[in-house]
Amino acid sequence: MRCAAREGYAGVEFPLAQLAFEAEDEATAIARVRDAKAETGLKVSTLIATRPTDYGSAAEHLADFRRQSRIAAELRASLMVVHAGADSFDDNTALGYLRDAARVAEDHGLFACMETHRGRLLNDPWRTARLLDALPDMQLALDVSHWHVIVDREPLDLMDLFDEAARRSGHVHARIGHEKGPQVPHPADPIWEGHLALYRRWWTIARDAMQARGQAFGVTAEFGPPPYMTTRPFSGERDADLVELNRWMRDRLEEWFG
Repeated sequence: MRCAAREGYAGVEFPLAQLAFEAEDEATAIARVRDAKAETGLKVSTLIATRPTDYGSAAEHLADFRRQSRIAAELRASLMVVHAGADSFDDNTALGYLRDAARVAEDHGLFACMETHRGRLLNDPWRTARLLDALPDMQLALDVSHWHVIVDREPLDLMDLFDEAARRSGHVHARIGHEKGPQVPHPADPIWEGHLALYRRWWTIARDAMQARGQAFGVTAEFGPPPYMTTRPFSGERDADLVELNRWMRDRLEEWFG
C-alpha cells in the first residue's frame, strides 16, 4: 500500500487470499491492512475469488464468499470485486448464486460488482446478457480483456452486448486485451492503437453510466505480472516493466477522464 501511495494512486485492490501470506494469522493480517490504510489514506478494494475444493459446488462457493465478505467488512472495503461462481453452473444455479451473494453483500453493507472474468459465471457476453436481464440491480466489474479472448475476434458484431455490459458496470478494470490473450505487451505500442480506442469507448460508456447513477467512476489500472505479461523464452525476462505499464495506463485514464 505504501508503494501505491508513493505512486500517487487513490486506492489499492488486492485478493483477500493474499492475507494468508501477510501474517501468521487472519486477525493480525486484517490489523496490518487497516493500519496501512489509515497511514496512507488509500481506499481499499477487495477481490473475492472463491476456489473451493469442489469447484463446481455452488454451496461451497457461497460459503467461501460469506467468509471473504466478512473479512472485507472488517477491512471497511469500499468495494468488493467478485469472481463469481464457476462457468460450469447452469443458468438457474447461476441466478440463485448471484442472488444469494447480493444478499450477503447487502447484509455486510458492502458494494459488490461481479467481474466479467473467464472461468466464472460472467465468462462470456451472451450468458452475461441473460443474467443482466434477470438481475436488474446487478452491477459488473467490467474487464473486457477476458471477453476479448473468449470471443476470439474483434467484437464488432457484438458491440450491443459489450456496450450494455459497460452501462451496467459499477467498476472498471483497465487492461487492454486482444483476440489471443487478455493483456497486450504494452498499450502504448502503435500496433494496439485500434484496440486501445475500442477499450476507451467501453470505459467511456461505463463512466457516463456511473455518473448518471450518481456514482463516482471507479477504475483500476490492472496490467498484471506473468503469465499475464509476456516473457522471453527460456530466460523468463519480462517484456515490460509492470510499474511503468500501470503508470502509463493510469496517466491515460487521468488524461481521458480527469
